[in-house]
Amino acid sequence: MNILLTNDDGVHARGLNTLAGVLCEQHEVYVIAPHEEKSACSSAITVRNGLGVDKHSDNRFAVEGFPADCVNIGLHSGLIPAIDLVISGINHGPNLGDDVYFSGTVAGARTAFIFGVPGIALSIDCLHTSDYFEDAARFIMKYLEPMETCHRRGAFCLNINYPDIPAHEITCMKYCRLSKRRYIDSYTITERHSGGMHLQLNGSIETDEDEFTDYYELQRGAIAVTPLTLDSTDYACMEHLVRGGLPWQK
Repeated sequence: MNILLTNDDGVHARGLNTLAGVLCEQHEVYVIAPHEEKSACSSAITVRNGLGVDKHSDNRFAVEGFPADCVNIGLHSGLIPAIDLVISGINHGPNLGDDVYFSGTVAGARTAFIFGVPGIALSIDCLHTSDYFEDAARFIMKYLEPMETCHRRGAFCLNINYPDIPAHEITCMKYCRLSKRRYIDSYTITERHSGGMHLQLNGSIETDEDEFTDYYELQRGAIAVTPLTLDSTDYACMEHLVRGGLPWQK
């Protein structure tokens, strides 16, 4: 397959380069990634200004933009051949539950999905770095083997979280739903000046430990795989509003 790799940790990140090194053993791999870290940028895309692109080789480019920019360039610029699959990662840290709405890593896979190309977001449950990037990359290599026959229904988007433990300690792979995370955020004023101030975000995360969620499975040594979709419609709320018979409803 022709595989496009991107991330939000930057083109020089160890997780990305480990993944590229493994996948190129069996696939044609192209890397288009941000010039520098763009964590928590979600699906931001550059629409008003031009984008600087540095060509490191025929298969490798660094972009002065966001992960979604990188995927859009990979799919629509003609810089590389047609892509069969986009993988975003390996992210240096987990993307669980509500993280999927903020994560630049997940946005890379989601952008591919929006344009009708399969996308996978791959993260490892570590703090900044891990000893198991290659294990995670080998898992993805094996996971891709039956893909052409198993996923013929069309594009899909998967969010995969890999435990930060040795491969022999992993219990299984589980398909599971997203967990619920609560961000306990606050801001500290770090500097004041005549025109305003500088704020620093601080906080912590609380996560529900409900069964059959990505967080629950990951904590038990499983590789957590969550299929994602794009339809954010609240159907229960819509039905409630329709049944309410609001006077302006036609």
